[in-house]
Parts: sequence; structure tokens; C-alpha cells
Amino acid sequence: MLKKRKFFWWGILLLLMIGISWGYYLYQKPHQSAAGESANVTIEADSLYTQYASNEKACDGKYMGKVLEVSGKLAEIQRNGPSEVWILATNGAGGGGINCQLFTGEKVPEPRPKPGDKVTIKGRCTGWLVMDVTLSDCVVEK
Repeated sequence: MLKKRKFFWWGILLLLMIGISWGYYLYQKPHQSAAGESANVTIEADSLYTQYASNEKACDGKYMGKVLEVSGKLAEIQRNGPSEVWILATNGAGGGGINCQLFTGEKVPEPRPKPGDKVTIKGRCTGWLVMDVTLSDCVVEK
């Protein structure tokens, strides 16, 4: 009986160590941009915004977590330390847009686009936030 109990606790300890090791591995895994991935969907900014504004749940099922290539007019560039958020303008009634969080360290092609220029950005869709569609880990395509 004592031998079974000892074997049981050693098994629990082994499973605990495996779980801790796996968690540490995932924590240390480097974050990746959307640069090396092919786009699941190519879409215009106006169309993406209109779809999300009309039916968020359906769009989450369709776009959430997927890599999108979005084209549209650059409305604004916001800088927060080393990272940049590019906002693509839409004709939405709510005044929202497509927020594209550029991957940290992303090299923007020269000459840098200015507000009003047409750009294409590839990024991972993270859904609808208040009145904007949000893309993360973005890279500038054109």
C-alpha cells in the first residue's frame, strides 16, 4: 500500500513539472508578426468596418484570429514609444476606423506614407473594440 501511494505522488510531481516546463516554454516563445504568413482574406477597409458595424458576432466568427490584408486610406499615425498605430479611414457612420498596431521593430518602406495615402496592411484581426476594428502584429505591404 505504501509503495502505491509513493508511486502516485511521484507521478503527480512529474505531471506538475511537465506543466511548469510547458508554461515556461510558451512564455519565452518569441512573438511573431504577420509578415511570414499569407493573408486568409483580402478586403477593403470600408467593407470590413461596415460588416463589423452591422453584425459583430458573425464577423468575429469569420475574421477573428485570421490574417487579413486590408487596403484603405491612411487617416492618422499615432506613436506610443517604439510602437505605432496606423488608423485607416472608413466611411462608417460612427466615425470609427481600422486600428492597425504595427509589429514592434517593423521597418516601414521609404518614402513613409502620409495621412491621405492609400496603404495596404497585413495583420491579425483581434475583433471590434468600441467603434473600431483592431488588427495586431501588422506589417506594411504597400
